[in-house]
Amino acid sequence: MSIILFIENQSESDKKNSDINWAETITGHDTRSHSNPVKIAILDSGVNQNHEALKKVKVKEYNAFSKKEETVSDEFGHGTAIAGLITGQSKEFRGVLTDAILYDVKVLNEAGEGKLENVIAGIEWSIEKEVDIINISFGFSKNYEALHKAIDSALKNNIVVVAAAGNNMGLSVDYPANYENVISIGSIDKSLKIDESSTTTGADYFAPGVDVTSTSNDGGYKTYTGSSFATAYATGIFASIMSNNSIQRTKLSSSSLKPYIIHADTKDNENAKILTLSKKVLEESK
Repeated sequence: MSIILFIENQSESDKKNSDINWAETITGHDTRSHSNPVKIAILDSGVNQNHEALKKVKVKEYNAFSKKEETVSDEFGHGTAIAGLITGQSKEFRGVLTDAILYDVKVLNEAGEGKLENVIAGIEWSIEKEVDIINISFGFSKNYEALHKAIDSALKNNIVVVAAAGNNMGLSVDYPANYENVISIGSIDKSLKIDESSTTTGADYFAPGVDVTSTSNDGGYKTYTGSSFATAYATGIFASIMSNNSIQRTKLSSSSLKPYIIHADTKDNENAKILTLSKKVLEESK
């Protein structure tokens, strides 16, 4: 069974450096270094590690197509964008984290498609490597028992699974985001309004995902729209929270997340929980 990713409004960025990543105002940025960085598995199309913003990131690789720990490439470009939003760093761009270990798990081909068996192999490898978070910025339109079983295994191994709710005009939530205890993410725009293509009630949390700038696989920067990219931001924020010594890595409870959530003012999404590392700054700016 193939997965087809829906990536909207992907275009070259011509923004000024001062405006290249407006979403950082909402998400915040963690500049800390850690003796034991959070380990994040990105199940996607691969990561271009030669990009200027990703050269210094610690990365381990796995090819779910060959079932080998080997160097992988990103012909499609989706995985490189996801990695950049989580932990990219350059003079003109930065993701949420300064310090993390990425596990680059290639499960999607050059067309952005993948088979269920490859996704499951990627999840199983991530469990074996004892990662802290699995980021899945894509989804299936329906449930598959084998996928559910693999996700449950990750959860039982105390791995936080963060997945895109999907760009389904609010009509449905993709899998694995729709599974219990998987953290599902929807996207918002610069005005803190839910993206019209995003779910309004099926997401646990929201993050920027409309015209956000990130690293592209050609070495430059592009703008992206969709819950895929909101999921990457959410993963970065969760990793930052989990890096706090006072919070156990497996305990992202409602109470521990409360200091990192704001609610939108607009009537149409007043219950939306928006993730941020800059809650005080955002509240004072209202």
